[in-house]
Amino acid sequence: MTNLDGIIGDVIFLSFGDIDRFKDIGITKPSGHFLLKGYDQMGLWLEHPGIVIFHTEDNKGNPIPAKQHTKEKVEAEFIVTWDNINTIMHYPEREGFDFPSEFKKKFGFRFEDEEKPAKQ
Repeated sequence: MTNLDGIIGDVIFLSFGDIDRFKDIGITKPSGHFLLKGYDQMGLWLEHPGIVIFHTEDNKGNPIPAKQHTKEKVEAEFIVTWDNINTIMHYPEREGFDFPSEFKKKFGFRFEDEEKPAKQ
């Protein structure tokens, strides 16, 4: 059985109940694949697939020539509340969708003596 703690950091398929709730943040399709960042009592936290800010003005608010326009990709997360989830699907063992759990990584300290072979 899969539980949410075990799939944090994986790509999941999600079907939304009301897609109109996300139109302000540029998500317009009723379902899709998203990276699960976490969850809480309100719902699932997902990585936004891409927010891009176009810089078309200088620091004083004056327009700049098109050749000088720049774009900046912004990392963001958004929440899907529990009442707005139709379906969640996870792909265990599918390459590119199922990533190693952060909780299974080896963390900690190693002591210098542990790294040296034992003297005989």
